[in-house]
Amino acid sequence: MVEPIGVLFVIDYFRDPNAGTEGQLFNLIKGLDRSCIDPHLLVFEESKWLRDNGFPCQYSVLGSRSLKSLKTWVGLYKYARLMRRRGIKLAHVFFNDPSLICPPIFHINGIRTLISRRDMGYWYTPTIKRLLHFTGWFVSGVVVNSEAVKKVTMDAEGFSDYSVSVIYNGFDDEIKASCLNSEFNKKLRCLKDQGRQLIGLVANIRPIKRIDDVIGALGMLKDSNPDLDLVVIGSGDISELHSLAIELGVGSRVHFLGACNNVTSSLPFFDIGVLSSESEGFSNSLVEYMRAALPVVCSAVGGNPEAVEAGVNGFLYPVGNINELRKAIEILANDGALRAKMGGKGKSIAIRRYSITEMTSAHTRLYRSYSSE
Repeated sequence: MVEPIGVLFVIDYFRDPNAGTEGQLFNLIKGLDRSCIDPHLLVFEESKWLRDNGFPCQYSVLGSRSLKSLKTWVGLYKYARLMRRRGIKLAHVFFNDPSLICPPIFHINGIRTLISRRDMGYWYTPTIKRLLHFTGWFVSGVVVNSEAVKKVTMDAEGFSDYSVSVIYNGFDDEIKASCLNSEFNKKLRCLKDQGRQLIGLVANIRPIKRIDDVIGALGMLKDSNPDLDLVVIGSGDISELHSLAIELGVGSRVHFLGACNNVTSSLPFFDIGVLSSESEGFSNSLVEYMRAALPVVCSAVGGNPEAVEAGVNGFLYPVGNINELRKAIEILANDGALRAKMGGKGKSIAIRRYSITEMTSAHTRLYRSYSSE
């Protein structure tokens, strides 16, 4: 019988299994076949969520996360040496700070390192790029979640094409029963009972998400589509966006519901899914829209065009072009048959391409390839 491959996963902090990268790491480790992969997790710093809930595999806490602290470097070196004595030869590192410190320390201790990149590099600075070009010498491979992120990573960090692997995010079909009758869904059900047509936008409220563009488009449609509302699910300060909605005459038609622990159960209330970001590596929200059979309207940035094929399962528009955004929303709002057709196509694409099974299988194949070299 072949022994499972020991893989050490590293992240500096884990606080929310529903967040983007943290959620994908959680689902990956949870879904790995233990007869093939024996996972271990190292977090640099403990979190309340981990203390209260544990993790799908054994985890250790380094106790320090500052790269300026000698305690972090010494502690990581000692831990790497311990893991190597226990037979660990491969690590998969998530987030930016760990990807700077782990590769050289793991290399010294005989552990190969894979790093993850999951965005369009908004955090790159000249200093960080110089550091990454140095630590990159100790990186065996890179895992990215879209072709767009692959290109950015290769250009910024100097990796070759063969060393960067694209593995798309994976999603679970499970809907938590406790969320089906949540306050979120009661509000959404009430809006649907009133005959409202709902645009759904799932994103935390930050300037990079350009939610004001969608409010602007709704303002342009307020007379031609009087039953059309916008629902925003995500945390953040809504004051400026609420003021803009009032100014454009749609204050009562923009609903900010705040953060949600299980967005999946709320998506069936929507008619259209929208994402207006100016930067996206690969959006979980897009795939969640698609899995809920929603037609999608999104900005043509980053990995978005890899998920959304214009005219097939949705529409793409140039980021910041509110008029084109308005046109796409208007077409879908006025054509129920088109919404159903695009939504159905999107769902079939998402189930086939973005399943947890496919994601975990792809990672398992990758870990085997690096363990056999």
